Amino acid sequence: MVVGLSRAQTAGDYLLGAAASPLNAVIGWLKNKGRRAPRPVSMTALTRPADMSFSDIVRKAHDTLPGARLRRRLFWRYTLVWHRR
Repeated sequence: MVVGLSRAQTAGDYLLGAAASPLNAVIGWLKNKGRRAPRPVSMTALTRPADMSFSDIVRKAHDTLPGARLRRRLFWRYTLVWHRR
């Protein structure tokens, strides 16, 4: 399983991003009760900026991992699930 971020490419991607931006800020504020919190020590996963659009990710995943299931998620995320057969 992969949880990743995709780069906005289409008008729909930008509209979803515009709708998600204020919601992302509200959720962050509610979760932290308005206080700035340091990053938890447990957050050590390597990250990098998104460089592929969702459609590019879907195409590449299906070429590499036949049967992979990809779904868009909230806040610019996607999930990829693949089971070896």
